[in-house]
Amino acid sequence: MATVRGGLHAGTLTAWESSYFAQLSSEIRNAMLHDAFVVTVPAGQAIYQAFGPPKLALLHHGQARVKVVSKEGRAATVRYAGPGQVIGLPAAIAQGSPVGADAITDCEVSMLNVNTLRRLAASDATLSWLLAQQACQIVFETVEFLGDNLFGTVQQRVSRHLLDLASNAPEGLIVKVDQQELADAIGSVREVVARALRKLREAGLVERHPSGIRISDPSELHRIAAGQESDEPSKRPVPRADLAGGDRDQEMLGPSAEPDTFLS
Repeated sequence: MATVRGGLHAGTLTAWESSYFAQLSSEIRNAMLHDAFVVTVPAGQAIYQAFGPPKLALLHHGQARVKVVSKEGRAATVRYAGPGQVIGLPAAIAQGSPVGADAITDCEVSMLNVNTLRRLAASDATLSWLLAQQACQIVFETVEFLGDNLFGTVQQRVSRHLLDLASNAPEGLIVKVDQQELADAIGSVREVVARALRKLREAGLVERHPSGIRISDPSELHRIAAGQESDEPSKRPVPRADLAGGDRDQEMLGPSAEPDTFLS
């Protein structure tokens, strides 16, 4: 993690104005940013650790994965964050939590002073109410995210995660993850995710890209993520693995087809 510099960094101001903090007064903004500092976090590295000192990060650019971590080290994704979003708020309020955050792509973030936030919130009702509202919003988003992972089909969950992770690029919507990262995110295994990706590719919804995955038909992918797959029978041949196991996690328990090399 490389420190850039402290103070009113241009990227910090832009991200602040894109975040829910934008509705706060300039006095609160200046106090919060006075002792903030900017860091760059390479893809795959931690922005902050679960069970560690509370951190509050404002993303300038890049994508981050927020994850809950067990004491045994197992992790599950609970939400994603992109530019203009704040991560670490529950830990900042509660003085620690079992939640950490990793950079999915290279990230630039402002690390805000947790003690400054707590001091200002103790005396400013507008800030306190905003933090309460955002903490509730995080709970709702996390419950929805986990509900999708628990009750959705593999196809729905993979589609949802692809859409959440997609970034705009000149070539279209690009997802810079591999099969194993997707499997970890949805609580499945690589072979199951490979079959789901193959189905999406054969339906013309995604395709290979040098950086990972390109979403060819985001509208249809949204329909699948929402559980609105077409009821019309597919015109393509049904893969042997589809006939054997269905689309849900019990595929993990039966005989596995040869791993698909698509996007591996």
